[in-house]
Amino acid sequence: MPWKKVSFSYQRKGKRKGMATLKKEMPIEKTSIMATEAARLHIEKIRTQKFSIGAKSPNPLTEDLHHAVTSLSAELYAKDVHFLMELIQNAEDNEYKQGVEPTLEFVFTTKDITGSGAPATLLVFNNEVGFSEKNMESICSVGRSTKKGKRHLGFIGEKGIGFKSVFLVTIQPHIFSNGYHVRFSEDPDQDCGIGYIVPEWVGGKPYLSTICDIYGSDKVLPTTIILLPLKPEKVEAVKAQLSELHPELLLFLSKIKRLSVCGNTCNSKEDVNVSDIFISTETDHVALSDKSADSRVLHLSVKEDGAEETCRYYIWRETFPVKPANEFSARNDVKKCVISIAFPFGERLKRGTSAVGIFAFLPTAMITNFPFVIQADFVLASSRETILLDNKWNLGILECIPSAFFHAFISCVKKDATTICSVAQAFEFLPARSSTILELNNIRKLIKNMLQGEAFIPCEMFDNRKHFCTPQRAIRILPKFREILFQMKEQGVPLGGMFSLKENVIHSSIDLIEFTGILDYLGVPSVDNSYQWYGKCIEFCNLVLSASEDAYMELLCFLADNEKISSLKDFKKMLLFKCVNRKGHVRLCSIATRGMFRIYYSQEPKLHAWLTECNIEFECPDDMCFLPSPTLEALISHKRSSLIMCWLKYNTGLSPFSAVSYCAQISDHLMKTDEPRFVIKLAHFLYHAHCKKFIMESMLYGLCTRMPVIDGSNCIRRQKNVTLVSAPGSKWKKLFGPSNPFSENNYVDIGKVYAEGGQFAGECTPKGVILSFLSTYTRAVDIPELHPPNVVLKVASSKLTSEQGFLLLDWIRFLRTKGSYIPAKFIESIRDGRWMKTYLGFNSPNRCILPDEAGKTIFGMMRTVVERFSILDQDFYMNRITLYADELKFLGVRFGSDGVQKLLVDRFKSLAASGMSKECAFSLLMFIGILKGKNMLDEAWLGVMREGKWLKTFNGYNAPRGSVFLQSEIEANAILTITSLPLVDTGFYGSNLSSFSSELTLLGVVLDMKVYELVEESLNFPADLSSLTWDSGFLILKCIRYLGSATSSLVEKTRNQRWLKTSCGFKRPLESVLVNPEFMRLLDAFEVPIIDEAFYGNTIRSFAAELKAIGVAVDLNSALKLIVTQFKSFLSSSSLTPVKVISLLECIREINENVSSQLQELHQCLLGEKWLRTRNGYRTPSESILFSSKWGTISLFVDLPLIDDSFYGIVIYGFEDELKMLGVITGFEGGAPFVARGLTRPIEPRFVTDLGTIALLECIKYLMSKSNDQPLLDNFFSNLMRSKWLKTRKGYKKPEECILFDPTWEVILEETDAPMIEHTFYKSEIFMYKNQLRAIGVKVDPGDVCSLLSRYLMSLTETSSITRVYNFLHMFNWKPELPDKDYQVWVINHNGNSGGEWVNSQLCILHDKDNVFNSHLYALDKCYQKELLPFFSSAFAVAEFPSIDDYMWLWDSLVMRVNSQVTAKECCSFWDYILKNWSPHTEDFLKKRLTKVPATTSTSERIHLVSKELVFIPDDLQLKHFFSSIDGIPLFVWLPKCKSFSTVHPMRLFEIYESLGVRKISGSVECHASISHSLDQYKMDPRNGLIGRGLVRIVLGFIAGPRVSMPVEERHKVAKLLLDLSVFESREPILVSYQLLLTADKTLEVEAGKLVFWDKNSCRLLIDKSGYEDRKSNIKFVSCFAREIAEGLLACEKADAIENLSKIIQIGFMFEFKEESMVTLLTSENLELFAEDEKFLDAACLLSKQSPVIRSLPVMPPIDDNSQLLTQPNLKESRWRKVPNYPDPPKFSSSSLYPKRRSQQLELLSPPTPESSQKKPRQ
Repeated sequence: MPWKKVSFSYQRKGKRKGMATLKKEMPIEKTSIMATEAARLHIEKIRTQKFSIGAKSPNPLTEDLHHAVTSLSAELYAKDVHFLMELIQNAEDNEYKQGVEPTLEFVFTTKDITGSGAPATLLVFNNEVGFSEKNMESICSVGRSTKKGKRHLGFIGEKGIGFKSVFLVTIQPHIFSNGYHVRFSEDPDQDCGIGYIVPEWVGGKPYLSTICDIYGSDKVLPTTIILLPLKPEKVEAVKAQLSELHPELLLFLSKIKRLSVCGNTCNSKEDVNVSDIFISTETDHVALSDKSADSRVLHLSVKEDGAEETCRYYIWRETFPVKPANEFSARNDVKKCVISIAFPFGERLKRGTSAVGIFAFLPTAMITNFPFVIQADFVLASSRETILLDNKWNLGILECIPSAFFHAFISCVKKDATTICSVAQAFEFLPARSSTILELNNIRKLIKNMLQGEAFIPCEMFDNRKHFCTPQRAIRILPKFREILFQMKEQGVPLGGMFSLKENVIHSSIDLIEFTGILDYLGVPSVDNSYQWYGKCIEFCNLVLSASEDAYMELLCFLADNEKISSLKDFKKMLLFKCVNRKGHVRLCSIATRGMFRIYYSQEPKLHAWLTECNIEFECPDDMCFLPSPTLEALISHKRSSLIMCWLKYNTGLSPFSAVSYCAQISDHLMKTDEPRFVIKLAHFLYHAHCKKFIMESMLYGLCTRMPVIDGSNCIRRQKNVTLVSAPGSKWKKLFGPSNPFSENNYVDIGKVYAEGGQFAGECTPKGVILSFLSTYTRAVDIPELHPPNVVLKVASSKLTSEQGFLLLDWIRFLRTKGSYIPAKFIESIRDGRWMKTYLGFNSPNRCILPDEAGKTIFGMMRTVVERFSILDQDFYMNRITLYADELKFLGVRFGSDGVQKLLVDRFKSLAASGMSKECAFSLLMFIGILKGKNMLDEAWLGVMREGKWLKTFNGYNAPRGSVFLQSEIEANAILTITSLPLVDTGFYGSNLSSFSSELTLLGVVLDMKVYELVEESLNFPADLSSLTWDSGFLILKCIRYLGSATSSLVEKTRNQRWLKTSCGFKRPLESVLVNPEFMRLLDAFEVPIIDEAFYGNTIRSFAAELKAIGVAVDLNSALKLIVTQFKSFLSSSSLTPVKVISLLECIREINENVSSQLQELHQCLLGEKWLRTRNGYRTPSESILFSSKWGTISLFVDLPLIDDSFYGIVIYGFEDELKMLGVITGFEGGAPFVARGLTRPIEPRFVTDLGTIALLECIKYLMSKSNDQPLLDNFFSNLMRSKWLKTRKGYKKPEECILFDPTWEVILEETDAPMIEHTFYKSEIFMYKNQLRAIGVKVDPGDVCSLLSRYLMSLTETSSITRVYNFLHMFNWKPELPDKDYQVWVINHNGNSGGEWVNSQLCILHDKDNVFNSHLYALDKCYQKELLPFFSSAFAVAEFPSIDDYMWLWDSLVMRVNSQVTAKECCSFWDYILKNWSPHTEDFLKKRLTKVPATTSTSERIHLVSKELVFIPDDLQLKHFFSSIDGIPLFVWLPKCKSFSTVHPMRLFEIYESLGVRKISGSVECHASISHSLDQYKMDPRNGLIGRGLVRIVLGFIAGPRVSMPVEERHKVAKLLLDLSVFESREPILVSYQLLLTADKTLEVEAGKLVFWDKNSCRLLIDKSGYEDRKSNIKFVSCFAREIAEGLLACEKADAIENLSKIIQIGFMFEFKEESMVTLLTSENLELFAEDEKFLDAACLLSKQSPVIRSLPVMPPIDDNSQLLTQPNLKESRWRKVPNYPDPPKFSSSSLYPKRRSQQLELLSPPTPESSQKKPRQ
């Protein structure tokens, strides 16, 4: 932003200095000639004596001064010094005459008043006493400040830089003071070679008259003037620093009273009136008795552009002693530390800068986030921007800041609150916000800790007096409650109880939202954390009873609105709610008593009154209460009664009540009490409520059913399932007796107490009325209509009379007739009860029978089974019993002979459910035989008998089906041993059981041989195998033989079970062998289990077939398989001992004599298993080697699997033939693969002998000729090639590092020139293995030797050896394998010695005829013979002459010039070579290397070398014209003129610039439009619209076409964007700001007019009315409109797509976008709309003839949530303002449509920053 003229001033009240005093000062131009001459002589003296200028002999101290100045320069530019702060600091430390107002003024001008060519000059004016000789000598020195050691006197300078900081912005500063007219230079003085401190007298420019004109001809020049001609690159930085001078910097300066900044440009119209910032008043306010602190109030005002702003500062200053631990060398003279705290009242004066929080006399850049300012004598960093937080001096100051703030704050709050500020204003200075700096955050915490113990928070006790409390006792309350308290106070309610509370209510002035953060910082509980206080306040102040009913309602409304308060546990115990108790008095209850007290009300007055009386009659059951009438009236009349009622309902259960609900409540209460009188009263209540019409008849049934009653035993019955009629005169009494048998089942009989009369609520009731009332409305019943419960009928267990019996049968008949469900327990108790009379006594119906004659006979035969059954006594029932035949059958009584038979069947069924006695079992078998003989067997019944577990077996009682019966005792014992079959217990039943075999078969018992079939399924061997006997084994074999082919399952079960007795114990059949003498020898050797024939006898061999079937080895083949398996088990268990191996070899030797084909499997097993122990572990025979003397030479370094003779002993060598037969390696040649595999680590040279080497070569020879395992060979070669095992002249080397020397090379090479194999060590045998050596990498052929020599060459340092190697390489035409590699070339010293050096071949050339590149390149023709030079060119790519790189080096040397300027001739020379050698390679090379290109300005012929990122190709003449008006900036590339550069056309160079990355001006400019919101806006006629259906059709067709191929969803988004575009018309011109982006932070800007502009931020299309009116003939308007639409819609697409769409839109514009014409236009362009696009176009509600609505731009646009551009109305110029989510808006000017140059100047000659190279301009 442009900086403004600003003036800072400071003066005390009543001591302002007038202009009369200023006029008394002597002007500089009127100082005495003698003073000027004395000053000049003094300068000459300094130059002569100190710097030895003009002296014959140099000053010995000059060199020291030079080093000191060099150090000063390094320090100056290493520190980020703010030079203005240094100058202000120096002015503060200067001396001033008494009565003079110390003033410092900065004047910026664009005039070059010093004549140095500077673009601008900064003048500094100070009215100090002026420079003395001591001051001048100090400024001409380094480290000789006149202020050292004077810190205690108020001097604030300390960095040792001071005035010399101006060299950051200027090259030649000038000083005019007390006759001194001198200047200093950054460049070393030409006479003494020292810069910075050498003074030079100024005799000419600048003239004092020029300075007077700038300062003001009507003003007197101050004593001291400093002129700073600014460096071009520092102009903007100085302007920025001037504009950023903080207005508060005057607060803590003790001398400077006024500081001003103003500008003076060449154009007087641009001058701005001087503005002032000054402290208008200063008042001493407080001085403590110990004089360690004082305070004052300052008013700082700012006048700028005629407006005045003022800020008042309360400054507290306090002195603290310096602790020894905090003493600092730079502050040794300071014993007391002074800290100032400033409180700004009002908005601080910042002038666009940040709010500085820390001052060290002058402002730093530290942001504290604190609302106050801290001033102290801090030790600063060199940049003055921050304090050193780890400095012990600063740490001491930071420790004192909390105390200083505490005293200042308390002074404001308590002592000075009335005179300085309000308490609320003082609280705004508390550091509520945390700081990002840890040390300052600690200060914030310490301040909080100190405030915790101080009573400073104002409280409100509602007694019209001031009160303060500590933060711990303060509390915040809700505003509504505060209003209630004030209301009660006005009503006279005493609030003195608040003094009894621990917490105090903070004053309303600070209990505001804006103080939330401050109160949180102090720890004052928030509103959410102070809910407990409200209950205490209500309780201690007795607000419920003291308040009026209306106030009481407000209190309840407040609690209803704040549920968090009323939900607190302690609050729930408070007595808040009013109600009427049982005596009619008002009482209080709480939320906690909700379960004990319930409050009700009724809307009907009569009902409410009667219910109240009833409630008193019932004595308020369950503490049911009613609201007092006044409270109810206040509640109903309250405006928020519904809210209060809802809240009371939730917290107290307040509910409206009717007579029905009240009755239900009473009934519920009586369910929990034992007061019969209340139960009787409830009946009376219902009766009278019904009479009074309070309860309808339809509700009575439910209420009476629900209410408790008193039964016949005078007990209260609360639960009633069924109500019985009263006992007197009832049938149930005749059957059951006087007591109710179903009482426990809630069958309640109405008590006779209800038959009596009574009185309730003052009304009488006659006798019998209540009993009749209850009988009717409780629906009382009697038998037989009574439905019984599901319980046992106890009377059925007693002997019933015939009358009772018939009552019971009638009851059952009624229930069955009605189809009612008869409960199970009820009917079963009747069936099982002994109430029926028989001839044998009383019995249950299900055990009674009425048989005919045949049935009596059967019944007599089975008397023992049916002994509990008897026949009914018909005489007892007077022969009427047969009338109830259906009921008797229903009860289980049996009739006739069929009934007898069914009785027996059922009886046997019941007996079969469990174990049956022996007698019953035989009876059953006999009964089955009888029924079988009569063909009367029932299969269903017989099936039940088969499944019943009644048959006794050895496994317990079991069902007959599946049980086994065997007569053989031996087989029976075997069955019991190996199976779980249920074998019938013959010992229990005896031998008679066998006579019932047919009956047993009918029942499913398995007999005889069929038992074998069951053994397969139930086979189960015992855990203790010792219990197995021989008969068990034979039983299994018999089963297998009996079952034959159907025994597969049994075979599988027995194969893997251990049950066969063998020589090794019980084994599985698969592990056992039936011995055969033919292979007895092998079996003994391998310990194979053999079946124990002594256990089984010879009979076992008769079952050979069965044994073979289950897996027993009975022949040689199967036995061998077991032997192999046993051998493998020895291997897996590591139990193959040497003895067993030797025994195995002996067995092989014996068997080998009688070789049998059947032993091949054993042989294959021995070959494939790892059973031979070697030095490398267990191996297969083919992987093992039997040691011999030939292996000794290489066994030292090769890991070989030699058989471990220490394990087997030397006896192993006696089986060489057997081992060889098994595949063991016994010869050397066959072991070559083992050598290859055994070499796993590098060979150590100490283990290698000449014979060992020859042996290895023999192995290589064998493998190369015989082996087909190429990976093995490759791995072997790899191990050999990485070992240093070949002896050469240079020591042991790897094969690839060795050369086999050919004697024919002796004429060229010597053996010592390279690592040649030492043939004298290996004798002549080594030459026999050339092929093998070549295979492992040894260099044998000349080509390979050349390759190795080229790599070995760099290790040589003797010219003779190197030359021989070069000649060898040249002889065999060696070429490098990697041509692009940078090789080193040996360059011989020019003095003729053999010495030299290795240099990069790229730095060498063959010839340098003119010796131009002596300092850069090496010419080889001076080092080697002519014949060898072609070798360097072909082998090392040494160039014959200099290349483009060399010329590039020359160009770089031009770039390194100080002024970065070149001549046209130099440019022509360089570009002439480039153009002659132009190629793609040259182009790529220059893109990488060429960073600066020549550029010129519009007004100068000078050619500057400027970064190619900062210059542009002028391809757009209009834009070039816009930006050419900026003087002094080389923006456009240099193009040659025809005369000076005639070899190439300028356009050719134009193309080269573009290919090298120089940007075109057309693609590097961004534009922003602005239209003043104060201008008139008009709404366009909708019929003249521009955006319609035709334009949308063009856009959709184009973006769907092949040029863009946009997906359908994105196409519709683009079309929607166009349809949502609002078109606005303006009569004022649309200004477009063109910004030329140089780097990320450097931009040039000009302004111009535009006819159409699309504002992306607001989705508006701005149209200039002047162009719109003649749009059909205005080609400029048409092209601008088409271009804006195309660029706005296709911003992310390629430039050619935008151009093509723009052209189509221009054509469509000429046809007014008529849809028929647009279809034809798209067809001509080979474009069309897809179906989905047509559908979208139709759905967009744009008719073919409809035009868009063109909206007028509002005067003041709304500010939406996206933070759009903010503008101020009625202002023609808007300032830059930072808005989120959008780039900074441009500064617009509506003065004209012509380009306008910006005042911003840019640094163009400096190299670009990395950020600038990454940012791409908008196309």
